[in-house]
Amino acid sequence: MRVAVSLMAGMTALWLAGAAGAGCFAADELPARAIYDGGSVLEYLGREGDVLTYRSGKTTSRMKDGLWPLDHKGEGFSAEYDWETELPGLAAVIAAGGKARVEGRMKQGKGDWVPVAAEVEILGEKSVDWEDCRYKAIEFRKTIHADGKKVSEGVMLYAPDAMISFRSDSVDVATGAIFSHALVELE
Repeated sequence: MRVAVSLMAGMTALWLAGAAGAGCFAADELPARAIYDGGSVLEYLGREGDVLTYRSGKTTSRMKDGLWPLDHKGEGFSAEYDWETELPGLAAVIAAGGKARVEGRMKQGKGDWVPVAAEVEILGEKSVDWEDCRYKAIEFRKTIHADGKKVSEGVMLYAPDAMISFRSDSVDVATGAIFSHALVELE
């Protein structure tokens, strides 16, 4: 399976059209699993509107619009977000010039609530050919600061209609090392 990515001219709302072709994943038929190079697996557990519930390893998470974390729960670990700012979808972020910032508070485990802010910047729109399907994807950078410290930074190539991440590049905020994960299989 090979992924061919080509840059599309301009920021348009074409990505709302979703996937084209028989057997392609879309809003009404998500994949069951996404497998990435290195062996990591994301299991799709359910979708309620714009919120995806998924499991990666032993951690179950909920994410709104592929952008905004709502919670993460695993063995001996939990993180909960209480956003005080409206969480815009990708279309709203694009319409607002390609940048958004939301603020709220976050609690890890039994710890105290701390201030949290997440920033998203749209980097471009791309067309991703996957097997016999073409997906409209958005590439974006997301940074999260908690209690005044950067805790997360990365770039993702994401097809919003099918809620598929084709590639993610995460930065280890302590060392600056970049870890890349590319999709190798959808089931």
